[in-house]
Amino acid sequence: MKSVFRLQVPGIFLGGILCTGVCAQSFPSQPLRLIVPYTPGAATDAIARPLAQGLGEALGQNVLVEHRPGGNTIVGAEQAARAKPDGHTLLLATVSTLGVNPAAYKNLSYDVVKDFDPVAKVASSYHVVVARTGFAPNSIAELVAYAKANPGRLTYGTTGVGSSLHFAMLLLESAAGIKMLHVPYKGSADVVTALLGNQIDISPIGPASAQGTIKQGRLKALAATSERRFSTYPDLPTMIELGYPGFMTGAWYCVVTRSGAPASVISRLNRDINKVLQLPTVRTPLEADGVTVEGNMTSAELGKFIGDEMRKWAKIIKDANIQLE
Repeated sequence: MKSVFRLQVPGIFLGGILCTGVCAQSFPSQPLRLIVPYTPGAATDAIARPLAQGLGEALGQNVLVEHRPGGNTIVGAEQAARAKPDGHTLLLATVSTLGVNPAAYKNLSYDVVKDFDPVAKVASSYHVVVARTGFAPNSIAELVAYAKANPGRLTYGTTGVGSSLHFAMLLLESAAGIKMLHVPYKGSADVVTALLGNQIDISPIGPASAQGTIKQGRLKALAATSERRFSTYPDLPTMIELGYPGFMTGAWYCVVTRSGAPASVISRLNRDINKVLQLPTVRTPLEADGVTVEGNMTSAELGKFIGDEMRKWAKIIKDANIQLE
């Protein structure tokens, strides 16, 4: 006999149907979808594709990566929120999807608490502040001096209004007392293209997106927004080292599914995803790109983490008086 349960944790819940082992044994009954709310070629591909391959092997079913970019991950989240609640549709959600958007958007089409069940935390990463090669400043100090001398002329690109990249630049503006012009794009690949085309001056982007172009001398790195220097950029100073205490910005990634999936299914997905994240073929290349691989959270612990992030970003957004449509 089936019984309904609901496990409440701060900020988000786990909802589903408690059933016998039949649920887990019959799952998955078809290929899975992993919705990625960014453009193909974006930094999330480096996470999504090896995760999908490893999870597919663990489950014995294909896991198809489906890109649904737009609206600061809202488009992809909407697709996942409308999926059948059986665990076959997963969303690679980010800090924007679950932390920033609920506080920044007045009429958000999805509800983090009601529409999604947390599955597993996947990774976290920080930013590298990069500039086009033709941009005169070669350091953060020179950049700040240029911005103060030319208010509103320095342009920066992000993956959208309210994205983690956007808030990183808002933090820089606040910390340095400068004003820059924001140019939003659909994905990090578009931001890199704009930098290479001299359409924007700077951007904070993921190490994976920047590494090749920096090594080739097509972009120049100014600073890291991590607590410690990246192993892949040992000579690159952090913002903290440059005199900005506590300046750490970045993104985290997790897998969620439509609320109402059987608890046994969520448990199996959590277990298999965590195992996949420990595979050297998945972990090693990500860590080489400056990504911190997780794979140690239960779904309930992820739920608490998301709740904490929702509250943190709600305060930041309220203090900054930001409201998006």
